[in-house]
Amino acid sequence: MKTYVDDIRKFSNPKNTQVRKREPSRSTQDALLRLATNPQDACALVTVYDEYGDDLKESAVRWFGKGAELRNKAINSILVAIGRQAETYDPQSNDAAEWVSRVADAEARRLREALDAGGSGGRRTRRAM
Repeated sequence: MKTYVDDIRKFSNPKNTQVRKREPSRSTQDALLRLATNPQDACALVTVYDEYGDDLKESAVRWFGKGAELRNKAINSILVAIGRQAETYDPQSNDAAEWVSRVADAEARRLREALDAGGSGGRRTRRAM
């Protein structure tokens, strides 16, 4: 059975076992900074999704499984959380990929806990999903 690691190995240098960090594009950093001033900037959210969509999907699958409907709702909520929390992103002290991954995982965990608890307990929330 072929695994993700097998796919990576064919592109890696056998003498270099260190995994390189993916550097975010300048446009992605700019998008996160734009979201800090306008969390509803759709173009900025699309830019973040284009760069980190696979990471967002991984978080959603980790917490919700492979069911497309629930996973896609979780991804939408994660994007909303990224927009809402973008003001905490500091390119001088935060790696964009790590920051996005941390926000995505925290939001997916929060959603999973809310789902397991039976929703919001009758309280309406403004968060997506």
